[in-house]
Amino acid sequence: MLAVAKTPHIEFSFKGPKDALIDILEHLKGDYPIHVVESESDAREWASTDLHKKIQSRMHGGSYLRIDLFKAGISQKALADATGIPQPHISQMISGKRPINAENAQKLAKHFHRAASRYRVLPAPSQA
Repeated sequence: MLAVAKTPHIEFSFKGPKDALIDILEHLKGDYPIHVVESESDAREWASTDLHKKIQSRMHGGSYLRIDLFKAGISQKALADATGIPQPHISQMISGKRPINAENAQKLAKHFHRAASRYRVLPAPSQA
């Protein structure tokens, strides 16, 4: 049995007596919206879920920059030194307070071996 909480990066599987598993799931359902997948036919494609669509609508170039920094295991300062982009600008790009211009997108793309367009994604307009 596979249980997936509808929060990013939380997926776990249980092995053990079914009664214990049911007790654990009932406890978790009180705090989290959980979808239980008991077989592959019950599984849903991640990209079709409402949670994925909600997350994607909030992504912007700085979000991808944050992901790439984390995966590379480097600091903003190290990236600034490697690319020549001032560290405060990198911080502002990550937070979405500064758009990533074409020149900086090219520098980031070269450093992370990615397409420059990855960093040129603008935030979706807020919905009031």
